[in-house]
Amino acid sequence: MDRRTLLFVAISVMIIVLYQEFVLKHWAPTPPAPPVGAGAPPAGVGAPPEAGAPSAPVAAAPAVAPTEDLAPLTAPAAEPIQGRRVVVETDLYVATFTTAGGRLEDFLLKDYRETNLPQSPPLSLVLPAPEVELPLGIELRGARAWRDSGQLYEVDRDRLSLSGADSGSLVLRTTFGGQPVVKTFTFFGNRYPFDLAVETPAAESLPPELSQASPDGKAATVALLLTRARKKEVDGTSFEGPAALVDGDVVQTPFDDLEGPEVLDGSVGWAGFEDHYFLVAAAPERAVSVRFLPRGNAVEEKILTPRTATGPTRLDFTLYFGPKDRPTLEAAGHGFAKGLDLGWFAPIALILLQVLESSHRLTGNWGVDIILLTILVKILFFPLTRKSFSSMRDMQKLQPEMTRIREKFKDDSQQMNAEIMELYKRHKVNPLGGCLPMLLQIPVFIGLYQLLQNTIQLRHAPFAFWITDLSAPERLYVLGYGIPVLTLLMGASMFLQQKLTPAAGDPNQQRIMMFMPVIFTFMFIGFPAGLIIYWLTNNLLTIAQQWWMLRSAPA
Repeated sequence: MDRRTLLFVAISVMIIVLYQEFVLKHWAPTPPAPPVGAGAPPAGVGAPPEAGAPSAPVAAAPAVAPTEDLAPLTAPAAEPIQGRRVVVETDLYVATFTTAGGRLEDFLLKDYRETNLPQSPPLSLVLPAPEVELPLGIELRGARAWRDSGQLYEVDRDRLSLSGADSGSLVLRTTFGGQPVVKTFTFFGNRYPFDLAVETPAAESLPPELSQASPDGKAATVALLLTRARKKEVDGTSFEGPAALVDGDVVQTPFDDLEGPEVLDGSVGWAGFEDHYFLVAAAPERAVSVRFLPRGNAVEEKILTPRTATGPTRLDFTLYFGPKDRPTLEAAGHGFAKGLDLGWFAPIALILLQVLESSHRLTGNWGVDIILLTILVKILFFPLTRKSFSSMRDMQKLQPEMTRIREKFKDDSQQMNAEIMELYKRHKVNPLGGCLPMLLQIPVFIGLYQLLQNTIQLRHAPFAFWITDLSAPERLYVLGYGIPVLTLLMGASMFLQQKLTPAAGDPNQQRIMMFMPVIFTFMFIGFPAGLIIYWLTNNLLTIAQQWWMLRSAPA
């Protein structure tokens, strides 16, 4: 590969990386939100207790004025109501509910930890904040609004344990105006998704304020409430915030970009919260709108569903609280798999993921699997690499004549280009012969880049020595200073690769190429270790290929 082609590939990669890291993450387009008047924020609730704790009274937030656009039907309670905890444990998680408001207090994943330290607690997907109520509340919306934060639910058990193919239900009951309000949760022992059925009173039995249309003319609805505080630290420095699948497209709004209420109208596939590796979402059977409401350091989400004209309204939801693991998301259905974005070349990324997983069954080390996958990709593309090298050798032989032509016709660019094209034709050399094979490899690189950036399999996965987390930047600490050893080695390998590359005739290109290893080193210094391992391995293999082809090429 000559310097011209290497420069082309390097700039292409830089554009891809910068686009992914900055444009998509910080300036992703979101639909404009119409202005909505903000109401008083709800009173907060305390942080959830440790899952599995003995049943004890739990305080919940009173029914305050939580809506962004509707006046509350009832005044806030003088004191928080007291409820008790109910624990649901399966093979995959431990969920803790409170009968105060019928809310979810905690959701601990058994297979995932907060950090990669041995003593790290299980990861919780419920992130409470004083500015919002706990999730999974309901709100009846008409000309005014009522929500169940001030209700004390009844439940017939304090614990539900499930394993394997077992399933079981948790039924919470309360009343409003003498009419039943019921939440029925159905859990499965070996599955992350669980079901929620919400039954609310018939419209004719409700106060007129809840049966009438809202001030803006919209019909009465029932809303499911999801809430979440933002993390102090985000895995992988990727997207974190509310998201929804509306009309077949995923709309993401980072916490930092949500300055006011945002309304998404359309067919709602699911709505919830995403971060780099996990999804918390509810898929309604039918819904017409989603609303994101910023509340200080947290966000409240409402999934609005029309109420039936006559008789009680029953709403069915499928809830997913779990990892963004492709097979698991696809098995859950409801379009949850769209929460895992593998970019433009997702099919290629999924094929590479299958290769990684097959290798992992033998090695048990994801770092080794990345190295083996890089070797395999290099072998598959070797014929293209060799063809590219052959074309570049032919181009290198023409460099003296091309230099002479440039000097002779330096004041006549049109004649210079004509002479150079005639030179190519006379020697049967294709000037794009070195670039086209590289272009065919770029989709594979993009797919591999997306895979290593987003796959949850690398989260907290150790490699060797000081590299204990392939999803985080690697640092070797010496005298208190973190040294990015792999990244520096990657930069050095790029410099060596450049030295083995035939020099181009254009001195401007040569000067630019001198800075490329430095630019890439600084650009990759905060990237995950798994991606650095791939890039370093790829560079070393390229150096070996170039050295071998230079030795074996005819003079």
